[in-house]
Amino acid sequence: MEKGDVIVLDYTLKLKDTGEVIETTSEEVAKQAGIYKENEKYEPIIVVVGEGKLLPGMEEAVVGMEKGEEKEVEIPPEKAYGPRNPTLVKKYTLGEFRRAGIRNVYPGMVVEIGGKVGVVKAVSGGRVLVDFNHPYAGKVILAKMKVIDVIKEDSEKAKKLVERRIPGAEVSIEGDTMTVKVPEKYFLSENIQLVKAMIVSDVFKFVPSIKKIVFVEELKRPEEKTEGGAQESAEQSEQS
Repeated sequence: MEKGDVIVLDYTLKLKDTGEVIETTSEEVAKQAGIYKENEKYEPIIVVVGEGKLLPGMEEAVVGMEKGEEKEVEIPPEKAYGPRNPTLVKKYTLGEFRRAGIRNVYPGMVVEIGGKVGVVKAVSGGRVLVDFNHPYAGKVILAKMKVIDVIKEDSEKAKKLVERRIPGAEVSIEGDTMTVKVPEKYFLSENIQLVKAMIVSDVFKFVPSIKKIVFVEELKRPEEKTEGGAQESAEQSEQS
């Protein structure tokens, strides 16, 4: 495996110091760890090696792995969520929170103030201490990974890049043109145009053989009742 390859990856991340599972693609692991979310989709993810979607330590670890290979790695803070930065811990007054429309402030509360999102660490004497560091900053991460598949052929790469943005889309490729048939359930999605733009960016960046992308949104007239069905309906109406 090398940079630019599209891979299908299964993984679980834990905090080394506590063993707490913080992220996983496995539904079973999520349930066992008590972090399962009903609306979350648990399945191996599609990523491009080197695109920066994984933690830097994971990106380094997957390079050179083969299909079916499993690996466990220890990732230091600087290659995970970063070291803790003391300057990102700020003090506010309760008055500032009220002016921002935030009331009933308590430790552990996630807040957005001053355009940033942080966690309230302490509330005392009319002062509020907020930590804007990532919750896992300064933590060593244990990553367990398994490469389910490695895709190197351009046409299959393109199809996987579409699949991760629009699951269920039909993709066909003729020469240097790729046609994507968008499922009807996505037609009215408020983000569909952004999703299309992301697909275009991904494919043009990682699949140089594709020069043109066509998106198709096909609508069919609802099926009308057959003549026999209409006659039967009329007879039932008369009997009624």
